[in-house]
Amino acid sequence: MNRFKYFSILPFLIFYTFNFSFCQYKDVKPFNLDFTREAIILGTGTAAAATAYLILKNIQPLTSQEINMLNPADVNGFDRGAIGPYTEDTPGDVLLYASLLLPASFLAYSETRNDIYELAVMYAEVLLVQGSINGIVKETVLRTRPYVYNVETAMDEKTTTEARISFYSGHTSICAAASFFTAKVFSEYLTDNTTKILIWSGAAILPAAMAVIRVSSHWHFPTDVMVGYAVGAFVGYFIPELHKTKLGEDVSIYPSVDINRPALSLQIKF
Repeated sequence: MNRFKYFSILPFLIFYTFNFSFCQYKDVKPFNLDFTREAIILGTGTAAAATAYLILKNIQPLTSQEINMLNPADVNGFDRGAIGPYTEDTPGDVLLYASLLLPASFLAYSETRNDIYELAVMYAEVLLVQGSINGIVKETVLRTRPYVYNVETAMDEKTTTEARISFYSGHTSICAAASFFTAKVFSEYLTDNTTKILIWSGAAILPAAMAVIRVSSHWHFPTDVMVGYAVGAFVGYFIPELHKTKLGEDVSIYPSVDINRPALSLQIKF
């Protein structure tokens, strides 16, 4: 692997660690926890994760006969270019673990550090929901990885359970979930729009870089990483959105005047 890929990760980590030093923060508490809501999310996520684990235990690797019957021509034209020999994807693994640490940047600033308990619970939910959805989909679809179609790949690498769970990309999904979660949280505390644009730009680029690495290393098809990006970004954004200050503070119901009949008007602030 090109060593440049390792160093290409550093700008993103430096960006998230040091970019907010001179920013203005909102004087509000943007997120809150609710016992019932957290119990539902964590309970459902745990049940889904257990289901994914049970499915994984029952997956059977492809046999050599099944592998010999695989034909690259059967892969759609858009994805076919990802087929190639098996390689160790160390850059992808490094970027994965680095992206998981992005929310640790909350500890560097007093505003987010004061709410670290709420943010930690939310991040745990992001990882649990993302991981359980990814696991169930992977183990239900059972899509063969690109390197299995290549004749240069050793048979030992083809006859593993790992070789059958290509769709959708967990690395890309986790990376997107962590980066979008971090960006969403910071954007709820910060007031400077320019900084928000920079944050969201970094959040979008980081999982895109992961997607490129996973396809170029022949571990995933383009459609695997595209779906992984979308699902991860949605979960990373939606969980904090779900925890924003109580809906009651953002909803106004007031009477309105109508010539023919009285009415109530509902106003929701986003």
